[in-house]
Amino acid sequence: MDPLTSRPSYLPKLRVGIVAVAITACLGLLIARLWVLQVVEGQTYASRLRNQTTIALRLDGARGPILDRNGIALAENRATYEIDLYLDQLVRDYPKRHRGRVPRIQVERRMGGATLVRKEPDIYRVVMTDLIPIANALHLEVKLDPKELQRHYFTSPTVPYRFASELSYVTVARFAEQNLGVPGIDVAVRPVRHYNFGAFASHILGYVGPPGEKERLGPDGNDLETIGRIGVERLMDGQLQGKPGGRILRVNYRGYIVAEEGYTNPGLGASVYLTLDARIQAIVQEALRDVGRGAAIVMDPNTGDILAMASVPDFDPNGFIPKISQEDWKRLTSDPTRPLLNRSVAAYAPGSTFKVLVSLAALKYGAITPSTQIYSPAAVDIGGHLFHDWTKTGRGNITLAEALQYSCNTFFYQVGIRTGIKHLDEMASLCGFGEPTGLPYLGEASGILPGPAWMKVHHPLERWTTAHTANLSIGQGFLEVTPLQMVLLMSSVANGGTLLYPRLVVGVSDDHGRQIASIPSRPRADLGVRREDLDAIRKGLLAVVENGTGHSVAIPGIAIAGKTGSAQAKRKWNGKLYNDTRAWFIGFAPYDHPRYAFGVMVEGGIGGGATAGPIAHKIVEGILAMERSGASPQLVYFTPAKGNFNGLSEIQPKTDTAQPAARPAIPVREEEDSQDSASSDQG
Repeated sequence: MDPLTSRPSYLPKLRVGIVAVAITACLGLLIARLWVLQVVEGQTYASRLRNQTTIALRLDGARGPILDRNGIALAENRATYEIDLYLDQLVRDYPKRHRGRVPRIQVERRMGGATLVRKEPDIYRVVMTDLIPIANALHLEVKLDPKELQRHYFTSPTVPYRFASELSYVTVARFAEQNLGVPGIDVAVRPVRHYNFGAFASHILGYVGPPGEKERLGPDGNDLETIGRIGVERLMDGQLQGKPGGRILRVNYRGYIVAEEGYTNPGLGASVYLTLDARIQAIVQEALRDVGRGAAIVMDPNTGDILAMASVPDFDPNGFIPKISQEDWKRLTSDPTRPLLNRSVAAYAPGSTFKVLVSLAALKYGAITPSTQIYSPAAVDIGGHLFHDWTKTGRGNITLAEALQYSCNTFFYQVGIRTGIKHLDEMASLCGFGEPTGLPYLGEASGILPGPAWMKVHHPLERWTTAHTANLSIGQGFLEVTPLQMVLLMSSVANGGTLLYPRLVVGVSDDHGRQIASIPSRPRADLGVRREDLDAIRKGLLAVVENGTGHSVAIPGIAIAGKTGSAQAKRKWNGKLYNDTRAWFIGFAPYDHPRYAFGVMVEGGIGGGATAGPIAHKIVEGILAMERSGASPQLVYFTPAKGNFNGLSEIQPKTDTAQPAARPAIPVREEEDSQDSASSDQG
């Protein structure tokens, strides 16, 4: 013990020992922690460091091609140079580049069913600060929509926003030489959609465009830059979408790119094969080109395959790439001839073509037999109203085949009433009228199949009468059908009584050519009509073309069957009321072994035989000539067919001396942009 302090002499040594142990323990803990950080968790922190010094760029996958049944590519991709804006990165690096805070604005957002006001980065100001010097150096005009930029940043911040596309090589070279790039603004080579033949089959192929807020996520959770809007592009969008790839780029402390650290190839979407035959499609579009407003379809009656489908006027889907301008969109949507309307699946009064359906119902339900003769004068009295034939003399005693040949209205007024609206509607429902045929995203209308129940719903103050049944029996009144529905009906007559679903897509293959999906043809219903009854209808349809109302369709050496139709319609134009007759022809060929069923509908025609018949003749003649020669029509870039109203004829006011025939109280619908039907008809 120390005599001066009265403390044990070993205490200083103990303190030193404790301190030494504590220091040793701390060093051990430090070494252990360093070992954990550098060895055990080294990869984790290295990854975090890379994330802080690298940026990830998304590379969009390329959409798969759309091909016809013979492998001709109708829609595929081409490479284009463009300037992309990575909005998320521009915002993130703004304070570093400009030594200030990111400018912000208040934005209203619908979130959780409520409207919230929140502060967000002012994307327009952020972008313009960096973009203007680059655009000036490249002599590019800056046209950006602030609202669209803000929406894109909110919905898809990781998806690049396309500022300029279709850049020339000179512009790209100048961008690189002058080192104009800043973090978040870069030149990229991107696959963009291209429709190889312009307006060719545009209503079927459709077009692509940027997704809306609720459409931006694909099935795999990835942000989508482009989606199909209508047509096959929309119908098969999930298969056509390519898997996105990406680049990992290292940046320096200033945010400039110094190296590429990783690259994942973007994928190509699946190939979609259609039932279309591009050769037949070209023939049909050429035949329709000068019609102004109309549609035509060619189908394989044995499978339901749509070989061609055209509607005029049409449009060039390349105009939607990368995004249609507001001016062009307004021009398309305000055009009174409605080029975006697919008239092949729009609804119209069918006129006398509906007599084919009435014939099927009358024979099936025993209202008549093939040999039944019915006296068919120039007019018949129904419910106190005179219903006229389209001729002034009538036809006398005629059978069903003769009534079809000459499209005798007074015969079918009587047959329709004998059959009854119940059986007519049953047969029409069996044949698919009044509902879509099953081709979504083509803008398909259901049509209207009227009857007593329909009348109670849509016109509750009226009741269904025999006058309505008579009018429906010649394809007039409230009845509306689509050209596609009529061609399917004619296909069932051609193939022996089987109604088919239309088929537009044959199958899907991956980017290595391996088939991953096959879509078979499908029967929809058996019409339940006896063979001898069906033969009677077929003979009448053959006589229509040989020496009846459809003689304009006849081609020497080939037997063609068909039916003409004309439905009165009226249209307002510039404040005046005009006749706008729907002229129809539906048929099949060759008669003995049908390979083609077809239909033509023209708005503003004269009559089925005079207007639609010659177009059908041109289509069938072109197809058969192609078969004989083995030569295909040359596929060229189709410019859009222009619409017109040249077929309209003004309705003059009636004079005091006019003596119109008495008609039943069947309404005439007068509409600005759609079909209207009156109560008379001729083949």
